[in-house]
Amino acid sequence: MVFNVCRVICRIVAAIFFRMEITGRENIPKEGAFLLCSNHIHAFDPIVLCIFIKRRPRFMAKQELFKPGFYNWFFRSYGAFPIDRSVAADMTAYRTSMDLLKNGHGLVIFSQGTRMKDFENAKSGVAVFALKSGAPIVPVGIVSTYKLFSKIQVNYGEPICMDEYAGEKVKTELVERVMGVVVERVSRLSAP
Repeated sequence: MVFNVCRVICRIVAAIFFRMEITGRENIPKEGAFLLCSNHIHAFDPIVLCIFIKRRPRFMAKQELFKPGFYNWFFRSYGAFPIDRSVAADMTAYRTSMDLLKNGHGLVIFSQGTRMKDFENAKSGVAVFALKSGAPIVPVGIVSTYKLFSKIQVNYGEPICMDEYAGEKVKTELVERVMGVVVERVSRLSAP
């Protein structure tokens, strides 16, 4: 309910204050699990990624956002769940992510873990989730300054399917190979 209300309000606000250009929406799977892997340039990226697609993906978000009260309620209602970035591997966030994928949900991952100008230093979690769940990765590039009345361009790329990797053990070499494809695609889609 909260998500749908927010989506409508955000669409209206985006249409008034920005020039939206969305390409590749047809690349979002109509059903089943998927991972959206995007560059992360602004705090509004999670909103922009979701307001013009039909499905409702879930998000990992830094645990600092889940302050008691309104913020905790709002972020959880929007589909976010916390990740503790101070540990090498937050197993609670990992299990939540795998459960969501096993139940056919979409999951948004900003592989850089924080906002950056370019798509660099991407962490390999998205590849691990995809290889272990079999869910395709939809690479996404956001191009914008987010200045009022500027253009926000969101480019959803063709899914990176895990079928060709089926049966291979999820080892470092395989994860790095998949991440190489992800980085190349997201970088291309987010180029100005």
